[in-house]
Formats: sequence, structure tokens, C-alpha cells
Amino acid sequence: MAVLMLLWFGVAGVLIVGHTDTMYVLWPSSSILTVGWRSTVPGVMTTMASVAINCLLYMAIVYVLHRVVRIVRVKLRS
Repeated sequence: MAVLMLLWFGVAGVLIVGHTDTMYVLWPSSSILTVGWRSTVPGVMTTMASVAINCLLYMAIVYVLHRVVRIVRVKLRS
């Protein structure tokens, strides 16, 4: 939500740290957004798809980390 608000107010350039645009690190699917995404139905649908892809990506990362922590915890108990 914060990234969408930053994009809305036109301050996405603030997210650049050094030579890395952290918007693409925190929200990788933002690159599929179109220029006129606020004014058209397909643009809004593209944004919704981008947010859904991002949520699925974060869910997959959390699931993998959860499994790794469980495996490490079991190995440490042994």
C-alpha cells in the first residue's frame, strides 16, 4: 500500500538507494504497471494483478523460510 501511495504522489524516486531502486526489490512485479494505470479498467486490472503476484511471491518466500527454520530446528534438537 505504501508503494502505491508513493507512486500516486510521484515520489517513487525517493526509493532509490545508491544505484538500486528499492521499489523493484520490495515490489518486483511493479515493473508490469502501465503508464495510464489509474484511468482505465485494464490498467486497474494490471495493477491488481501486480499486487496479487507480489503477495503470492511474499507468501512463497515466507513458506520457504518457515520450512527452512523447521528443518534447522529439528536438526539442532538431534
